[in-house]
Amino acid sequence: MVWGWTEVERRQGGLVGREILRLESVDSTNSLVKHLAAQGAQEGLVVISEEQTAGRGRRGRSFQSRKGQGLYLSALVCPGGGAEQVAELTAWTAVAVSDGIQAACGVRPQIKWVNDLVLGGKKLCGILAELCVAQDGSPAGVVIGVGINISQREEDFSPELRTVATSLSQQLGRPVDRERVAEEVVRALDRMYCCFPREKQQYLEKYRKDCLTTGKQVQLITPAAVREAFACGVDDEFRLLVTLPDGSTETVAAGEVSVRGMYGYL
Repeated sequence: MVWGWTEVERRQGGLVGREILRLESVDSTNSLVKHLAAQGAQEGLVVISEEQTAGRGRRGRSFQSRKGQGLYLSALVCPGGGAEQVAELTAWTAVAVSDGIQAACGVRPQIKWVNDLVLGGKKLCGILAELCVAQDGSPAGVVIGVGINISQREEDFSPELRTVATSLSQQLGRPVDRERVAEEVVRALDRMYCCFPREKQQYLEKYRKDCLTTGKQVQLITPAAVREAFACGVDDEFRLLVTLPDGSTETVAAGEVSVRGMYGYL
């Protein structure tokens, strides 16, 4: 575990963000929050870092997190439940982060199932939710990680990312106040968690409206195979409904889904 200087803020009201730990540098905000959760950190803790030296995305991928160019944030929540609830929280978080970005910048990203936020046809934000365990092995909550590209220019992305990634400042054509985005995203996460899970229909409706995957030809990618399908909807558990070439239907709860025309899938 590696991190730089720390600054602690405490907010009145709300749960998520009642304590915010700010760092100069960290290997991964998610890893740090998981470590602090094992040590007994309180629910609602938020960690924000200027950079991540080993940022992580889904399925073990790295997440480019250069200093001062993005919002790298993780929050600790304790909703109870198991892996299925973690998957649902991921979808709720995508809606909440879109709410926060819209409040801060006046533009609303779309959602690529299940948890990428997309603006201008390129990836703007990644979300990673992970279970936490205490030192005795008992559940300690869920860490919700959010990485938003704020001020990167095209040349700031590595060559392999330039065609698939974007930032708020690129899309808006102006500088973006990172602190305002952080404030609004934390507020939106707090509102979301206060509603979880009783106001599911509200978040499900927003998710369905924002999801760009539905109505598109997709590839379903697993370690065993890559299959073509048509995404026809999102069910009441935020799972993707697809139709296969033989006319059969399938419900996709996990795995990689590529949308034709995005991220190099032509």
